Amino acid sequence: MIYIENASYGAEGFNTHVMSYSLAISLSNFLERDFYFDFEVASSCPPDSPSDPEYQEMFRILLESPRSQVSDLVSIPNRRVFSVDRDVSNKKELQLLHSYFLTTEELKRQYEGTIIWDSFAVGRHALTREQLNETELIDWTHTKLTTPAYFYFLRPDEKRELLDSVKLRYIEPIENLADSILDRFNTFYSCHFRLNVFLLFFENYLPEIERFRDYVRVAFPDTSLPILISTEALHKKEIAQSIFRDYEIIFIDELIFNEFNEEYAALPFTDFNVLTVLNQLICARGERFIGTYQSTFTAIIHRLRQERYGKRDFNYFPDPKVEPLVSVDNKIVPDQHGFFEWNRYSAFAEDHAAIAWMREWDHQLSTINL
Repeated sequence: MIYIENASYGAEGFNTHVMSYSLAISLSNFLERDFYFDFEVASSCPPDSPSDPEYQEMFRILLESPRSQVSDLVSIPNRRVFSVDRDVSNKKELQLLHSYFLTTEELKRQYEGTIIWDSFAVGRHALTREQLNETELIDWTHTKLTTPAYFYFLRPDEKRELLDSVKLRYIEPIENLADSILDRFNTFYSCHFRLNVFLLFFENYLPEIERFRDYVRVAFPDTSLPILISTEALHKKEIAQSIFRDYEIIFIDELIFNEFNEEYAALPFTDFNVLTVLNQLICARGERFIGTYQSTFTAIIHRLRQERYGKRDFNYFPDPKVEPLVSVDNKIVPDQHGFFEWNRYSAFAEDHAAIAWMREWDHQLSTINL
């Protein structure tokens, strides 16, 4: 049995719940053991826009809806159980998922102490499947966040199979509505513009409009294509309008509630989590996508783009964290060499905690032919 807690005891937003829940399923699949997922709570975190009088009526349904939990919306086959006995003597107690990585005894014997092993570990401790399965209970508390791509040191075929087992799928009514909305469009660009992240990580920071616009012109070269924008800051949409003034732009929330209001109201849940998922499914389909670094919302979009469409591009608005990696021709480029993608971008890899959650990683560059 595996006992595992939701990241931060469920106190953070919906995207952290998705990451934590899918990691728990992957751990269960890797060890072939049942799991008990604790601290699953309603996780809807309203953005700032509903406080603006212009948007109160549009967002009313979100505020009045019952709040969903991650397993209400995510549909991934799993071996979850709903009771657990933690009072057993043969158990291994662990904390902080991001301080570990999982592998097998075979690979540990073959690679431990090599540059490949150390490049993958980046300061983390190895645990093996055989070692963990010697215990009756794996008791993992105070988990924090990590992504499956970063968590498993495996041969490519086994890792691909494991990552495929936790591909994100949502309940059918949400998937169907996303498809109906996407049927309105042929080719388009998309972006996630998270103003609150800029303000959270950079005190008193506001986007440099001209700098962002220069970057967008390179990332989105075809000005005839519309841009579908996901943002928590509709009440400050003039910032996005200034950045994308050379393009046709469509704010996804307005699109949903202006043109698909009845279909949205008919969903089993209609809270902010559902609106989040629809935004992400729509953005994931974009021909090209620009996200906000350090946002789990963007990380889920990157994950969906890889899983569903094989798109492994990673564009971020050039905030002060990203800017050092932007070349003179306005492209994000690696500034060092390494076996794995997190070895190649110094600004994205300050320590193993940051590497674990602040962005999704290229699945094909999270393993090598061992």
